[in-house]
Amino acid sequence: MSGADPIYFPNVESSDWMAMSMPEGDSFDARLDPYQFRKVAAGKAEALFETNSGSQNGQNGLHGGFLAARAEQVLYLPLYVNRSVALGRVVIIDMNLQYVAGGTVGVPLLAEVELIQETGRMGFTRGLLKQEGRVLTSFTSTIRKLPEA
Repeated sequence: MSGADPIYFPNVESSDWMAMSMPEGDSFDARLDPYQFRKVAAGKAEALFETNSGSQNGQNGLHGGFLAARAEQVLYLPLYVNRSVALGRVVIIDMNLQYVAGGTVGVPLLAEVELIQETGRMGFTRGLLKQEGRVLTSFTSTIRKLPEA
C-alpha cells in the first residue's frame, strides 16, 4: 500500500506503543477513552487501557460491559498490525466472551490478541484481557475483512 495515510494504515513494524485515538462525534467509539497498542509479533498485538470510575460496576469492580466493549475494540488488531485490514475496515461476525475473574478499577487493562487463521475475506482471532498478569476475560471472534474505502 504505497502512499497510505499513516493513521489509516500506520507503520507497525516495531514493538513501540502507539496511540489509537477515538473518533470525534456522537458514535459509541467516540465515548470511549483512547488506548495504546503495539505489534508483538506477526499476527499478535497488545493493547493497553486505563480504567477509572467510568468503567466501574455496582460492586466497585470493572463492569462487564466495559470489558466486552474493550474486547470488541481489539479483535481486529492482529489483522491490522499485519496490514491485512485498514483502520475501521472490519465487521465482527461473532464474538464469544468468557468472564473469568473480576477486575480492579484504577489498574491498567492489557489485551493480548492473536490471529488464529486468515482467509481472503475472513479472520479468526482470540485474546485475553488481563490485569497484573491475571486473566479477567477470554474471547474469540470471526471477522469479515472489508475492502479499503
